[in-house]
Amino acid sequence: MDKTLKIALTTGVMTLGIVITATPVDAATMTTQQQAFVNKMTPAILADTSKYGLYPSIQMAQATLESGWGQSTLSTKANNYFGVKGAFNGQSVTMWTTEYSGDKPYSVQAQFAKYPSAYESVDAQGKLLKNGVSWNKEYYAGAWRSRAKNYKEAAYGLQGRYATAPTYAQSLINLIEEYHFDQLDNDGYQNGVYYLKGKPASGYINDGNGWFWFENGRKFTGFRFYMGTYYWFEKGSRIDNEWRSAWNLQYYVDREGRAVQGDGYKVNGTYYNFGHDGTFFLRGKANGYVNTTDGWLWIENGQRYTGFRKYMGAYYFFINGVRQHNRWVSEWGLNYYVGSDGRSVQGSHVKIGNKVYNFGTNGTFYLR
Repeated sequence: MDKTLKIALTTGVMTLGIVITATPVDAATMTTQQQAFVNKMTPAILADTSKYGLYPSIQMAQATLESGWGQSTLSTKANNYFGVKGAFNGQSVTMWTTEYSGDKPYSVQAQFAKYPSAYESVDAQGKLLKNGVSWNKEYYAGAWRSRAKNYKEAAYGLQGRYATAPTYAQSLINLIEEYHFDQLDNDGYQNGVYYLKGKPASGYINDGNGWFWFENGRKFTGFRFYMGTYYWFEKGSRIDNEWRSAWNLQYYVDREGRAVQGDGYKVNGTYYNFGHDGTFFLRGKANGYVNTTDGWLWIENGQRYTGFRKYMGAYYFFINGVRQHNRWVSEWGLNYYVGSDGRSVQGSHVKIGNKVYNFGTNGTFYLR
């Protein structure tokens, strides 16, 4: 294998350098707004139902039904997508709601929990279904995957318990079947492998707990190409501001997780040469007149240099790496002058200001 990062990383990764943003269920019958809602809710729902042993299809259908595809006042004002009553960390809103007495609907004001984001709403609802109510821990057990053989049984396990509407279960089933939410029931974590659309997932994916790089359903460690650059991942997590070794070479990833390149990239006060040909590996400490992360500087052994140095046929004076212009310079007990182009001047009749000076003509440059 070629030891450059560019070649090593592109081998066998042509289909993996992507972020998974596609709708995880069949979007053929969805509007753009509905598809966006499913995309938004899926990571949290997959993580939540995996944790609490629930059917993702049921939770997605509940969120869709209860929030009107995320357009209800309760969901937009309180991030409450399931009509959960009560409060969350002391936060709540009071709204009108429709309840049923038998088959007869009536309106009543009720207190609903207010959540900081959709993730807390999803988790709270999953926890409620798993833990039940104070007088019966198995109040919603009919919706558990361990008790219900499929989403239909789970839907009827909620009938008359989670909601009083007499058609609640069938409404959930209708949504699941119309929009194919049942595809989600094969997704999420299964025996440590993360699935999307029923297959082990690959790419940079939000699994509901954060963004991770997956390959064949497992969190990946190593370099991978993503959105035009290379990143280092450890157990799926992007690593920032760290040195890493691969293929017996050294690399550095910046604060945004990207492998750096350049002839003078500064790391902790030292300038390093990572090249500029898309290979990214460390050549050593920077030396010479280098275009660094702080601009053009004269660097020696990775540090800014002060003094004279020859560059492209002329002598220049640098202070802390910065080339000097139009100034007198003392060095080795002698005086020199660097002009507007930064080069040491010479000649027997050099005018500086209103005076003429002799700097010689033999390539020694000092003031006579």
